[in-house]
Amino acid sequence: MDWIFFLIGAVAVLAIAVVVVTTTTRQLKNQQKPAVYELPLALEWIAARLPDEVTARVSYDDVEMLLRWHLEWFQEIGVASRHGQELATEQARLDGVVATDEAAIDALVARSLAAGGPEAVDVVCVLDLQMKYLVAIGAVGSQTDNLDLPL
Repeated sequence: MDWIFFLIGAVAVLAIAVVVVTTTTRQLKNQQKPAVYELPLALEWIAARLPDEVTARVSYDDVEMLLRWHLEWFQEIGVASRHGQELATEQARLDGVVATDEAAIDALVARSLAAGGPEAVDVVCVLDLQMKYLVAIGAVGSQTDNLDLPL
């Protein structure tokens, strides 16, 4: 008689486990992966897509420097975050911070010219590709685009 209760208990535990695993798997399948920015991947992706005219004037190190400056600019205005944190905090929204392309371009062109770095047109090309990369990985916007990302 005891084996009947054991069998019923084992079947109940297995049934609950199957339901929980199936439900969780379905939820995770439909959930979008978090956007994680990795500088080496971004640098590789952007450098491969720069026009020949730009690559003739800027080095790989210049592109990396511009990408770092762009990330620092995001942090300075309050819309950058560490992995796992929400992008653009409530405080940034309350203060009216908007990370517009024009503001980033103005700030980074000025910084580049002051530091004797790449010319304005080169900065604009790199930042344009940086924003396309951020959209492609889902860090900006609502959905990821599949743009041959080396992920």
